[in-house]
Amino acid sequence: MKYLFIVLSIVLPASAFSQGFIAALEADDMFVINGKECVVKLASGEEVTGKFLGGSMINGYLNNFNIRLENGEKAKFKPEDVARLSVKASKLAKLAMMTESASSIKEMTKTNFDEIVNREYIVFETAMRHNKASKLRLMQLLNPGFDSQIKVFADPNAKETMGVGVGGVKLTGGADKSYLFVQNDEKAVLVKKGSYKKNFDELYGNCPAMLQVFAGEKVKWNDVAGHVFAYDHVCK
Repeated sequence: MKYLFIVLSIVLPASAFSQGFIAALEADDMFVINGKECVVKLASGEEVTGKFLGGSMINGYLNNFNIRLENGEKAKFKPEDVARLSVKASKLAKLAMMTESASSIKEMTKTNFDEIVNREYIVFETAMRHNKASKLRLMQLLNPGFDSQIKVFADPNAKETMGVGVGGVKLTGGADKSYLFVQNDEKAVLVKKGSYKKNFDELYGNCPAMLQVFAGEKVKWNDVAGHVFAYDHVCK
């Protein structure tokens, strides 16, 4: 335990963090992944490859989508049939994903920055909504690369700061005030800026080192991505 505390204290200083999750694509952004190579992992465990032909984003969730299989046939998938959808990211899609300030992640991870931010795939996974126990939805994973402990998804009802956009794709700003956290494949938990300090112990309580390093006034909403990263890499 003492070792974990030292690692968190020296390698992952709380002051170095700022929001660093990738930005969720919106309905108007879907064109940036049309025609791109994709891999669909079905709920059965089987994998299907092809090219993404399009899908509809409804209230922040990816609804039914279509792909062109390698044999030329067209296939349609429903969220409940899919465990994970990975779509090859175009350059424009990568810009869209880098909306939220990733500079802090660069400071935090040093040489791993390119590995974390320059995503090769846009990933959607099925998870239970926070307000409906049995309803599965395909949601974009916002922390691929450090998601083994907590999966972070966009809250479709989240409010965010203003950003600057080019050609319909936001390039700066857009810091969300809430997210959906999923731990151990359970029902999503709504995590809000206003109550983050209060919920911190509950979210990371099984890792005492986290509570020692990031406690009380040290808990800042702008550091939420860094907290998830630290929890993922140190508290195993």
